[in-house]
Amino acid sequence: HYQQYFRAIKLGGILMATKKETKTGKTIASVRKAVEVIEYIAHSKTELGVTEISKGLGYGVSATYHLLNTLKQSNIIEQDKISKKFKLGLKLWQIGMLAYDQNHISISLKPYLKELKNLTGETANLTIMDNHQIVYIAQEESDNLVRMFTKTGAAAPLHCTAAGKVLLAFKPKKVQESIMDKIELTKYTDNTITTRDELIEEMKIIKERGYGFDREERETGVSCIGAPVFNLRGEAIACITISGPTTRFTEINKEKWIKDVLQVSGEA
Repeated sequence: HYQQYFRAIKLGGILMATKKETKTGKTIASVRKAVEVIEYIAHSKTELGVTEISKGLGYGVSATYHLLNTLKQSNIIEQDKISKKFKLGLKLWQIGMLAYDQNHISISLKPYLKELKNLTGETANLTIMDNHQIVYIAQEESDNLVRMFTKTGAAAPLHCTAAGKVLLAFKPKKVQESIMDKIELTKYTDNTITTRDELIEEMKIIKERGYGFDREERETGVSCIGAPVFNLRGEAIACITISGPTTRFTEINKEKWIKDVLQVSGEA
Protein backbone atom coordinates (compact mmCIF):
# COMPACT_ATOMS: atom_id res chain seq x y z
CA HIS A 1 0.00 0.00 0.00
CA TYR A 2 3.01 2.32 0.12
CA GLN A 3 2.37 3.68 -3.39
CA GLN A 4 -1.17 4.73 -2.45
CA TYR A 5 0.18 6.23 0.77
CA PHE A 6 2.64 8.48 -1.03
CA ARG A 7 0.18 9.47 -3.74
CA ALA A 8 -2.21 10.54 -1.00
CA ILE A 9 0.51 12.63 0.61
CA LYS A 10 1.34 14.29 -2.69
CA LEU A 11 -2.29 15.05 -3.44
CA GLY A 12 -2.65 16.43 0.05
CA GLY A 13 -0.20 19.16 -0.80
CA ILE A 14 2.57 18.04 1.52
CA LEU A 15 5.13 17.78 -1.27
CA MET A 16 6.25 21.21 -2.49
CA ALA A 17 8.20 22.17 -5.59
CA THR A 18 9.72 25.34 -4.15
CA LYS A 19 10.59 26.88 -0.82
CA LYS A 20 7.36 27.86 0.85
CA GLU A 21 6.32 29.84 3.91
CA THR A 22 4.18 27.81 6.32
CA LYS A 23 2.66 28.39 9.74
CA THR A 24 5.74 26.84 11.30
CA GLY A 25 8.23 28.73 9.11
CA LYS A 26 10.02 28.17 5.82
CA THR A 27 10.62 24.69 4.46
CA ILE A 28 13.09 23.56 1.81
CA ALA A 29 11.47 21.47 -0.90
CA SER A 30 14.56 19.46 -1.79
CA VAL A 31 14.99 18.32 1.81
CA ARG A 32 11.34 17.30 2.05
CA LYS A 33 11.61 15.43 -1.23
CA ALA A 34 14.72 13.61 -0.02
CA VAL A 35 12.82 12.50 3.08
CA GLU A 36 9.93 11.29 0.90
CA VAL A 37 12.40 9.27 -1.20
CA ILE A 38 13.83 7.66 1.96
CA GLU A 39 10.33 6.80 3.24
CA TYR A 40 9.30 5.45 -0.16
CA ILE A 41 12.27 3.10 -0.26
CA ALA A 42 11.69 2.12 3.37
CA HIS A 43 8.10 1.06 2.67
CA SER A 44 9.09 -1.14 -0.26
CA LYS A 45 9.72 -4.84 0.31
CA THR A 46 12.17 -4.92 -2.59
CA GLU A 47 14.96 -2.71 -3.89
CA LEU A 48 13.77 0.05 -6.22
CA GLY A 49 15.13 1.66 -9.37
CA VAL A 50 15.16 5.33 -10.33
CA THR A 51 12.18 4.99 -12.68
CA GLU A 52 10.09 3.13 -10.11
CA ILE A 53 10.74 5.79 -7.48
CA SER A 54 10.13 8.71 -9.83
CA LYS A 55 6.83 7.25 -11.01
CA GLY A 56 5.73 6.36 -7.50
CA LEU A 57 6.37 9.85 -6.15
CA GLY A 58 5.49 11.75 -9.32
CA TYR A 59 8.94 13.33 -9.66
CA GLY A 60 10.94 13.73 -12.85
CA VAL A 61 13.52 11.01 -13.49
CA SER A 62 16.38 13.51 -13.54
CA ALA A 63 15.39 15.15 -10.25
CA THR A 64 14.92 11.73 -8.65
CA TYR A 65 18.35 10.61 -9.85
CA HIS A 66 20.03 13.63 -8.28
CA LEU A 67 18.20 13.07 -4.98
CA LEU A 68 19.21 9.41 -4.96
CA ASN A 69 22.81 10.21 -5.84
CA THR A 70 23.03 12.72 -2.99
CA LEU A 71 21.57 10.25 -0.50
CA LYS A 72 23.91 7.54 -1.77
CA GLN A 73 26.98 9.75 -1.32
CA SER A 74 25.80 10.46 2.23
CA ASN A 75 25.51 6.66 2.84
CA ILE A 76 21.83 7.04 3.69
CA ILE A 77 20.93 4.64 0.87
CA GLU A 78 22.90 1.99 -1.00
CA GLN A 79 22.87 1.00 -4.68
CA ASP A 80 23.32 -2.54 -5.91
CA LYS A 81 26.25 -2.64 -8.33
CA ILE A 82 24.53 -5.07 -10.71
CA SER A 83 20.83 -4.18 -10.64
CA LYS A 84 21.50 -0.45 -9.95
CA LYS A 85 18.52 -0.49 -7.59
CA PHE A 86 18.41 1.19 -4.19
CA LYS A 87 17.80 0.16 -0.58
CA LEU A 88 18.31 1.83 2.79
CA GLY A 89 21.89 2.09 4.02
CA LEU A 90 23.43 1.10 7.33
CA LYS A 91 24.05 4.73 8.24
CA LEU A 92 20.30 5.27 8.43
CA TRP A 93 20.05 2.26 10.74
CA GLN A 94 22.75 3.77 12.95
CA ILE A 95 20.86 7.07 13.08
CA GLY A 96 17.69 5.15 13.91
CA MET A 97 19.38 3.41 16.83
CA LEU A 98 20.60 6.77 18.15
CA ALA A 99 17.05 8.10 17.85
CA TYR A 100 15.83 5.08 19.83
CA ASP A 101 18.37 5.79 22.56
CA GLN A 102 17.08 9.36 22.77
CA ASN A 103 13.46 8.24 23.01
CA HIS A 104 12.91 8.49 26.74
CA ILE A 105 9.42 6.96 26.59
CA SER A 106 10.58 3.72 25.01
CA ILE A 107 13.57 3.43 27.34
CA SER A 108 11.69 4.19 30.55
CA LEU A 109 8.71 1.97 29.72
CA LYS A 110 10.62 -1.02 28.37
CA PRO A 111 10.70 -2.77 31.79
CA TYR A 112 6.91 -2.55 31.99
CA LEU A 113 6.60 -4.32 28.64
CA LYS A 114 8.74 -7.15 29.99
CA GLU A 115 6.54 -7.34 33.08
CA LEU A 116 3.40 -7.51 30.96
CA LYS A 117 4.89 -10.17 28.69
CA ASN A 118 5.73 -12.25 31.74
CA LEU A 119 2.26 -11.83 33.22
CA THR A 120 0.35 -12.75 30.06
CA GLY A 121 2.78 -14.78 27.96
CA GLU A 122 1.84 -12.66 24.94
CA THR A 123 3.82 -10.08 22.97
CA ALA A 124 3.75 -6.68 24.71
CA ASN A 125 3.91 -3.51 22.62
CA LEU A 126 4.44 0.19 23.26
CA THR A 127 2.94 2.60 20.75
CA ILE A 128 2.53 6.34 20.33
CA MET A 129 0.40 8.40 17.95
CA ASP A 130 2.28 10.14 15.16
CA ASN A 131 0.90 11.75 12.01
CA HIS A 132 -2.58 10.26 12.61
CA GLN A 133 -1.22 6.71 12.91
CA ILE A 134 0.18 4.58 15.68
CA VAL A 135 3.89 3.82 15.65
CA TYR A 136 5.44 0.86 17.47
CA ILE A 137 8.40 2.18 19.49
CA ALA A 138 9.20 -0.83 21.69
CA GLN A 139 8.25 -4.48 22.03
CA GLU A 140 8.81 -7.56 24.21
CA GLU A 141 8.19 -10.61 22.07
CA SER A 142 6.27 -13.60 23.42
CA ASP A 143 8.12 -16.85 24.09
CA ASN A 144 5.28 -18.87 22.56
CA LEU A 145 6.03 -20.76 19.37
CA VAL A 146 3.06 -19.06 17.67
CA ARG A 147 3.27 -15.36 18.45
CA MET A 148 2.71 -11.91 17.06
CA PHE A 149 5.59 -9.68 16.02
CA THR A 150 5.68 -6.14 14.64
CA LYS A 151 8.85 -4.34 13.67
CA THR A 152 9.82 -1.39 15.85
CA GLY A 153 9.11 1.75 13.84
CA ALA A 154 6.22 0.20 11.94
CA ALA A 155 3.03 2.26 11.64
CA ALA A 156 -0.61 1.15 11.65
CA PRO A 157 -4.01 2.85 11.30
CA LEU A 158 -5.88 4.24 14.28
CA HIS A 159 -9.39 2.92 13.61
CA CYS A 160 -8.56 -0.80 13.47
CA THR A 161 -6.00 -1.22 16.25
CA ALA A 162 -6.49 -1.34 20.01
CA ALA A 163 -3.72 1.21 20.57
CA GLY A 164 -5.03 3.55 17.89
CA LYS A 165 -8.56 3.56 19.24
CA VAL A 166 -7.32 3.98 22.83
CA LEU A 167 -5.07 6.92 22.01
CA LEU A 168 -7.81 8.55 19.96
CA ALA A 169 -10.40 7.96 22.68
CA PHE A 170 -8.38 9.91 25.24
CA LYS A 171 -7.80 12.94 23.01
CA PRO A 172 -9.88 16.09 23.57
CA LYS A 173 -13.09 16.08 21.52
CA LYS A 174 -11.95 18.79 19.09
CA VAL A 175 -8.70 16.93 18.44
CA GLN A 176 -10.65 13.69 17.88
CA GLU A 177 -12.89 15.38 15.32
CA SER A 178 -9.93 16.93 13.53
CA ILE A 179 -8.15 13.57 13.30
CA MET A 180 -11.28 11.74 12.14
CA ASP A 181 -11.68 14.32 9.37
CA LYS A 182 -8.25 13.34 8.07
CA ILE A 183 -8.13 9.55 8.37
CA GLU A 184 -9.70 6.99 6.04
CA LEU A 185 -11.68 4.18 7.66
CA THR A 186 -10.32 1.48 5.39
CA LYS A 187 -11.85 -1.98 5.74
CA TYR A 188 -9.28 -4.71 6.45
CA THR A 189 -11.49 -7.50 7.79
CA ASP A 190 -15.18 -8.14 8.39
CA ASN A 191 -14.69 -6.73 11.92
CA THR A 192 -13.13 -3.42 10.91
CA ILE A 193 -14.94 -0.25 11.98
CA THR A 194 -15.77 1.62 8.78
CA THR A 195 -18.12 4.42 9.87
CA ARG A 196 -17.50 7.50 11.93
CA ASP A 197 -20.51 6.83 14.17
CA GLU A 198 -19.21 3.34 15.02
CA LEU A 199 -15.78 4.75 15.83
CA ILE A 200 -17.23 7.47 18.07
CA GLU A 201 -19.30 4.87 19.94
CA GLU A 202 -16.25 2.63 20.34
CA MET A 203 -14.16 5.50 21.72
CA LYS A 204 -16.89 6.32 24.22
CA ILE A 205 -16.85 2.73 25.52
CA ILE A 206 -13.02 2.70 25.66
CA LYS A 207 -12.90 5.89 27.69
CA GLU A 208 -15.48 4.57 30.14
CA ARG A 209 -13.67 1.23 30.60
CA GLY A 210 -10.12 2.50 30.41
CA TYR A 211 -9.01 -0.09 27.86
CA GLY A 212 -9.72 -1.16 24.28
CA PHE A 213 -9.73 -4.21 22.03
CA ASP A 214 -8.69 -5.12 18.53
CA ARG A 215 -11.05 -7.98 17.69
CA GLU A 216 -9.44 -9.17 14.45
CA GLU A 217 -10.08 -5.71 13.03
CA ARG A 218 -6.84 -5.33 11.11
CA GLU A 219 -5.83 -8.95 10.58
CA THR A 220 -7.92 -12.10 10.80
CA GLY A 221 -6.75 -14.36 13.61
CA VAL A 222 -5.01 -11.60 15.58
CA SER A 223 -6.42 -9.93 18.70
CA CYS A 224 -5.13 -7.23 21.01
CA ILE A 225 -5.87 -5.50 24.34
CA GLY A 226 -4.52 -2.04 25.15
CA ALA A 227 -4.62 0.68 27.81
CA PRO A 228 -3.22 4.22 27.88
CA VAL A 229 -0.15 5.57 29.64
CA PHE A 230 -0.64 9.07 31.07
CA ASN A 231 1.86 11.82 31.80
CA LEU A 232 1.73 14.06 34.86
CA ARG A 233 -0.74 16.38 33.08
CA GLY A 234 -3.18 13.52 32.56
CA GLU A 235 -2.52 13.27 28.82
CA ALA A 236 -2.42 9.86 27.13
CA ILE A 237 1.07 9.89 25.66
CA ALA A 238 1.40 6.20 24.80
CA CYS A 239 -0.45 2.91 24.80
CA ILE A 240 0.67 -0.46 26.15
CA THR A 241 -0.87 -3.49 24.47
CA ILE A 242 -0.63 -7.24 24.23
CA SER A 243 -1.21 -9.02 20.94
CA GLY A 244 -1.50 -12.64 19.96
CA PRO A 245 -3.51 -15.30 18.15
CA THR A 246 -7.26 -14.94 18.72
CA THR A 247 -7.42 -18.62 19.72
CA ARG A 248 -5.61 -17.75 22.94
CA PHE A 249 -7.87 -14.77 23.69
CA THR A 250 -10.46 -16.89 25.48
CA GLU A 251 -12.96 -15.26 27.84
CA ILE A 252 -11.01 -16.54 30.86
CA ASN A 253 -7.71 -15.25 29.51
CA LYS A 254 -9.19 -11.90 28.49
CA GLU A 255 -10.63 -11.36 31.94
CA LYS A 256 -7.18 -11.86 33.49
CA TRP A 257 -5.26 -10.04 30.76
CA ILE A 258 -7.42 -6.91 30.98
CA LYS A 259 -6.45 -6.66 34.65
CA ASP A 260 -2.79 -7.26 33.76
CA VAL A 261 -2.77 -4.59 31.06
CA LEU A 262 -4.50 -2.06 33.32
CA GLN A 263 -2.12 -2.86 36.16
CA VAL A 264 1.03 -2.41 34.09
CA SER A 265 -0.18 0.67 32.20
CA GLY A 266 -1.14 2.20 35.55
CA GLU A 267 2.33 1.54 36.93
CA ALA A 268 4.09 2.96 33.87
